[in-house]
Amino acid sequence: MNAPTPVVSSSAEELKAAAPGLISDALNQLPAFKGSSRSANAGISAVRGNGASLLSLRGLEPQRTLVLLDGRRVVSSSAAGSPDTNLFPQALVTRVEVVTGGASAAYGSDAVAGVVNFILDRNFTGVRLSAQAGTSSRRDGDSELASVAVGAPFGERGHFLASAEYSNQDEIGPPGGREWAEAGYAIIQNPSPPPTRLIAPSRVSNATFGGLIVGGPMAGLQFLPGGQLARFATGQAVTATTMVGGDGAVNEYSLTSGVERWTGFARANYELSDAIDVYVEAAYGQSTSDYAVARPSQTGATAYTVFADNAFLSADVRARMAAANITSFRLGRINRDWGFATADSRSRTWRGSAGFEYSLPHDWQLEAYYAHGENDYRVLTRDNTIHRRVFAAADAVVDPATGRVVCRSTLAGLDPGCVPLNILGEGAASPDALAWIRGTAIQNLELKQDVASIVARGAPVSLPAGDIRLAVGIEYRKEAAQQTSDPLSRAVTSGAGVRGFPAPLNGTLGSFFLSNPQPLRGSYDVREVFAEAEAPLLRDSSFGRSLSINGAVRLVDYSTVGSVTVWKAGVVYQPTEELRFRATRSRDIRAANVAELFSSPVSTQGSVFYNGATTSWLGKRSGNPKLEPEKADTLTVGLIYRPQWAPSASLSVDYFDIDLQGAISQLTPQQTVDQCAAGFAPACEQISIVNGQLSIQIPTLNLAAIRTSGVDLEANYAADLWGGRVKLRGLLSYLDRFETTVPGVPTVNRAGDIGITGTPEFTGHLSISYSRGRLGLFLNERYVGSGKIDADAGPTTFIDNSVGAVWYTDLTLRWNPQIVGRDGEVFLTVNNLFDKDPPIVPTIPYGAYRATNFSLYDVVGRYFTIGWRQSF
Repeated sequence: MNAPTPVVSSSAEELKAAAPGLISDALNQLPAFKGSSRSANAGISAVRGNGASLLSLRGLEPQRTLVLLDGRRVVSSSAAGSPDTNLFPQALVTRVEVVTGGASAAYGSDAVAGVVNFILDRNFTGVRLSAQAGTSSRRDGDSELASVAVGAPFGERGHFLASAEYSNQDEIGPPGGREWAEAGYAIIQNPSPPPTRLIAPSRVSNATFGGLIVGGPMAGLQFLPGGQLARFATGQAVTATTMVGGDGAVNEYSLTSGVERWTGFARANYELSDAIDVYVEAAYGQSTSDYAVARPSQTGATAYTVFADNAFLSADVRARMAAANITSFRLGRINRDWGFATADSRSRTWRGSAGFEYSLPHDWQLEAYYAHGENDYRVLTRDNTIHRRVFAAADAVVDPATGRVVCRSTLAGLDPGCVPLNILGEGAASPDALAWIRGTAIQNLELKQDVASIVARGAPVSLPAGDIRLAVGIEYRKEAAQQTSDPLSRAVTSGAGVRGFPAPLNGTLGSFFLSNPQPLRGSYDVREVFAEAEAPLLRDSSFGRSLSINGAVRLVDYSTVGSVTVWKAGVVYQPTEELRFRATRSRDIRAANVAELFSSPVSTQGSVFYNGATTSWLGKRSGNPKLEPEKADTLTVGLIYRPQWAPSASLSVDYFDIDLQGAISQLTPQQTVDQCAAGFAPACEQISIVNGQLSIQIPTLNLAAIRTSGVDLEANYAADLWGGRVKLRGLLSYLDRFETTVPGVPTVNRAGDIGITGTPEFTGHLSISYSRGRLGLFLNERYVGSGKIDADAGPTTFIDNSVGAVWYTDLTLRWNPQIVGRDGEVFLTVNNLFDKDPPIVPTIPYGAYRATNFSLYDVVGRYFTIGWRQSF
């Protein structure tokens, strides 16, 4: 309430009561956070989390949120430029401060959406222990956590601090055990409009788990286990790829990724004299995550071609082919019997720093530090089918010389070691064949960061209303990245000599069905010079209690894009003892990170609405070394009311407006198609038809402008009640607009859009804590406001485009048994107490539909955590 800019401060105790697993989970309940990456919305990508906690303010994505540890930068845990907060020493965090507005001038470049600062209890003395375990009401998603923190003096002037923590969260894999997820809800094109789109449990119309013949006189027949043919039951609202009901396959996915982490932290400081305090820090963190990505499949333009001499065809099928006078047919297959391709990721972070604090004459302080950090990020995409091998093995014939079943291409001296693959009916493939057609895509990314900073703070001038406070400093930072990958991911796919090899796959970069990471190498450095000042102009005058101005300026010199100046100007006016006003205007900056600049093309695929139908696509994501920096103009205006009639009450209301130009981002495949249809030429340049297959390229671009504005409210109150103490805290955020503008396309306001951007107009958080003697209660209410599935949809797009509001209730009970001293507690937390299912809002985060928006809603259901904390 005293800050010149909007700040939300939450103690570690409050955060752990709301979500005892990870501090980041509790932070993401706060209204200012939207679109963060976490275990519940994991996806296979070098920059999309894989179970990491990458925080995002205002829905502007993690790369625009500056995350600090004790006010200092931390090496990124992904090429996107964001640290994984799972790897912070959470046992020592005492509070988290969130600056919800542009703060580049004061905190450094990249703080376009704001700053999240994890503050450690550096003076902690004693021993702090904790242990807990949890499970859902469906007995899945089990979790464990244990931590220890130690603080002790040494010598006459030294202090030592250390912590270690272990936690594990099991994956909730497919099918997930939730009816809403297993039903396969999707948005599909209605072949008989209106409405033009339907929201319904969807099945694949062009493939089955055993194989569906598509096209030709035998179309509509499917293979059952054992290789026998049966009629395929067609559902309703049938399109080229989807339908409602029938025999088609249902899309399956993990609800959460499994995450296991270890962290260790140590700090020692020593006062060399009354004026000089030196310190060193060392930290290590490791996080591993596993996730079921997708079932290998061959559908649409990449479907199998089965020839009449296939060795696994039954006599009945051959007779039918002869009667139909055909020599081959195409087969769409979702390979459920082969299992899932899985992502196995590991992130290791090392960080060391050293610095000093020097008290100079005349109340000046000099602080300096140097930090070096490294992150080793590895992703293995296992059980990943290899394009050439799967089609070579599927074309199995009888060797006329030996009578043995072999791969046809081996008769021509190609594909040594090929093992024939039976694709006719579920469960027909042999283990040896599966072992030969599958491999592991390997991605190894090494990130390095060096930071050196020196800052002087003091009060050089005294005015009648008080001292002018000044901070000046310089900072140097270097970011470097190097990525290596396996040979098959880097190879160009060739179907030469393989009969039936799909033309759209021939000549593509990358041999695997998924991932295909490419080498990346690049670095940049940043030099910054800054000054920040606050000057009191009036105090206890007839005009008011106080008036002050504040400002900051920072010159940022990037090796990639040159020099940019950022600034901040603010005013704080308090007319009465109860009322304060604050306003800030700033110019903020963010240059492209290593992933956006240097990423090589990575293959991906999925389905989109294209030319009035749901259509499969192939494409590549890639970086762009020609990116310009983002620039944002931010305005915040607010008031703080602290009534004298209720000294423990406070209220703040702040308006924010962020106008971001030259936003660096990647359109989703669907956005690429939609923007092209609306006339955006750069989007159309990414779309092509190659050998009958839709191809969508997804490069990083400066996508014109994003503008968001709204109002944040915070209210606090505390009082004595029934012999105890009650505390209330309410946070509410109203989003007035969230606009993305590209040239030639009408601006769309997605404030209230639940499905595309996940930006509801209203989000809220209310907590009530009560303590009396050895007992305590914490009640937490989370609110996600109503909205629309698609804010840009017309009146005939859906039967009902609305999404209702959702409330989640969390409850924590605490008891101090005072068995091992006074400072201890046993607690029980129930998250999502009433087991509220998420609303059905089908979204496509990575290429396939999920039934709801995982970044907004609770997908696990009721979850129990029991634990013990003790301090000595």
